[in-house]
Amino acid sequence: MDAVLKEYPDSVQHVFKQMPLVQIHPFAMNAAKASIAAQRQGKFWEMHDILFKNMRKLQPEKVRTYAEEVGLDMAQFDKDMASPDIDAQIKEDMTLAQKSGVRGTPTIFVAGKLLQNRSPDGFKALIDPALKN
Repeated sequence: MDAVLKEYPDSVQHVFKQMPLVQIHPFAMNAAKASIAAQRQGKFWEMHDILFKNMRKLQPEKVRTYAEEVGLDMAQFDKDMASPDIDAQIKEDMTLAQKSGVRGTPTIFVAGKLLQNRSPDGFKALIDPALKN
């Protein structure tokens, strides 16, 4: 994804939607909530990166430590973690994913089309025609 964003800096946008697979990852919902709480403080990608780096260690106390590591205001983080608005945002993202036929993560769409080939050539094959339109 980083290579794609570097190749198309002014014409490609990376949009992340939540789809915590709670059936197989018991702390997935907690991680999803934490990333949105971080987003509210302008640190989504920092939190995203540390969560994925530590995907086997997502217990609530660990996630709270990661929030501290990325420099979040912890009082605000705790408030946001308990916010029903965050729960609603996750539910909305999950509904969109289900309607779009998403079965697992990560799933990538380019210009509304499911990306099958995740190589640089695969991205290019969907991006270039979309940019011409």
